[in-house]
Amino acid sequence: MRKKVTTDVELAALAAQQHGIVATRQLQLSPAAITQRVRSGRLHRLHQGVYAVGHDGLHREAQWMAAVLALGGTAVLSHRSAASLWRVRDGEGPRPDVTSPGRHRHPAIATHRAGLVAADRGVRFGIPVTSPSRTLVDLAHVLPFDELVAAVREAQFLRLFDRRAIDDALTRRPSTALARLLPAAVTQSEMERRFLWICTRHGLPAPECQHTIGAKRYDFAWPHARVVVETDGWQAHGIPFAFQADRTSSNALQLAGWLILRFTWEDLTRRARSVAASVRRGLAR
Repeated sequence: MRKKVTTDVELAALAAQQHGIVATRQLQLSPAAITQRVRSGRLHRLHQGVYAVGHDGLHREAQWMAAVLALGGTAVLSHRSAASLWRVRDGEGPRPDVTSPGRHRHPAIATHRAGLVAADRGVRFGIPVTSPSRTLVDLAHVLPFDELVAAVREAQFLRLFDRRAIDDALTRRPSTALARLLPAAVTQSEMERRFLWICTRHGLPAPECQHTIGAKRYDFAWPHARVVVETDGWQAHGIPFAFQADRTSSNALQLAGWLILRFTWEDLTRRARSVAASVRRGLAR
């Protein structure tokens, strides 16, 4: 905030930017003025120095904002709560997780102490929060391995997965569990670049990229030969909706006379010659 609030109009405007939540350090109101607004129901105390404006029927974003404001300074939402905010997983503990550089304790907030750099910080829906990469690193320290795998998959599907940023965050907070996942956690664009390299390396005709057939877009296609290639990364195809959609569209395409070839990261990195041979046979049908 550049200017402290001095009137009810400014108070309402500030609350509108912060999910209905304000902190006393943002207000230039006397203790008596704040008390009067509490008694009249215009302010509802949530934490020491933090109030909801107008009502206390708070949605999750308002609760998260209140928790961050309660710790003040450079505090940010983190860990399970940050993961819920970024939508990479749902479910948090009984108290929201907040990280700040100081040694804070709060009965209603799960506090974590860390000195975060700019790359570890983000903002989503106006709420200060750890970046997606830092969030995954923090999750690696509090989740079972299978739940961490699911969170990484969802981050990739939502295009929040940044390998370089995660590697950078791991230099500040190492995690053996997350490091184990990274070699297999390739992005769709990496798979597509690898497939194009195979086409060039083995003398295959250049395909059309992101070719649309009907309502669906396919990774690669040779329309004259009615051949489609899909590079199947588990981050984009490993959830039930995507799995079902893939099968439905594949059936329709095959019934229309197209050949669909699917290749995984293992195929592209360890069986490049076999991939090229399969494509060549498909084109020669």
